[in-house]
Amino acid sequence: MLRYTFLALFGLLFCLLPIHLFAQKFEYGLQYDGIGDNREYFSEYNAPETILGSRLNFDVGTRIDSVHRFRAGLSYFYEYGAGLLELNPQPILYYAFDGVKWGFKMGAFMRKGNVDYPHAIVSERYEYYNPTVDGLLVSYRNGNTKMNVFTDWVSRQDSVRHEQFMAGFTGRQNPGNFIFEEYWYMFHDAGRMGFYEGEYIKDYTGALLLAGYDFSSLTPFTILTVKTGILSSAFRDRENGSSFNLKSSSYSEVVLDYKGFGVEAFLKYGSEHDFSHGDNFYNTTDSYSRVRFYVTPFSFDRVKGRFSWSFHFANDVLDQQQQFSLIYCFSEL
Repeated sequence: MLRYTFLALFGLLFCLLPIHLFAQKFEYGLQYDGIGDNREYFSEYNAPETILGSRLNFDVGTRIDSVHRFRAGLSYFYEYGAGLLELNPQPILYYAFDGVKWGFKMGAFMRKGNVDYPHAIVSERYEYYNPTVDGLLVSYRNGNTKMNVFTDWVSRQDSVRHEQFMAGFTGRQNPGNFIFEEYWYMFHDAGRMGFYEGEYIKDYTGALLLAGYDFSSLTPFTILTVKTGILSSAFRDRENGSSFNLKSSSYSEVVLDYKGFGVEAFLKYGSEHDFSHGDNFYNTTDSYSRVRFYVTPFSFDRVKGRFSWSFHFANDVLDQQQQFSLIYCFSEL
């Protein structure tokens, strides 16, 4: 079944190639991502693993006019040590409207660059294996204001799969050097079709509100930002009623960069959270901080490579993580 699906998608791509004969503008996107993530966790707060692989994102399509376009393609993650097509290719198939202030996408499109959340809410690991959003995105931009609203249909309901979907909002305002950011999400897990003993609807929701300042224009640093705010999550299992269990904590981050050399620091203090797809460090600790040092040896128009070394302090227990990423953009997706 997978083979026929794969061939059908490629057939669709080749059928789309002649579109440029009558369309106003033919487009394509091709991007390679190299992923290396070695998580040396030896505590109860997160699972140790090494994720190594290559992702290829490819799509073709047409720009009908200045604001309407259509794209179709595939995103495939080959994880080193796995077999070919052991991880299913993810389809890219969407319509987009790109207005001056408003934007709209419907279909399956790349998560990165469209729906970007702090790792407390959506972890890096989830992004590795779930690179696309299958649903809708409405965006608004006007001067120093940017906002997105999206829905992501994670799984349709049948006798095996749960009905699951995610929805959310992201916003950012930059009046002068001030920074204000808002993130909200919800994840709905409705179980399988029919009634199964012990399976009940679960609802997750959460928000992060941040205020900060950009000091980079006042210093020689390329980036120097400080932000702080409140991180909240709420969860309910409808077996236990309709009330949500609300948890909150403080959240702060500092980013400092000088010509590709930098450090990022994140601090969370307060309750253990209930984020369905968040990094487990935020879900399993009262006190958590992460300090990430990085260097960017490749930084060109189309090629960017970065190595980072992170230290995780979870309830005073130290873990570490090494990551390397290489992105080669042959053309914009």
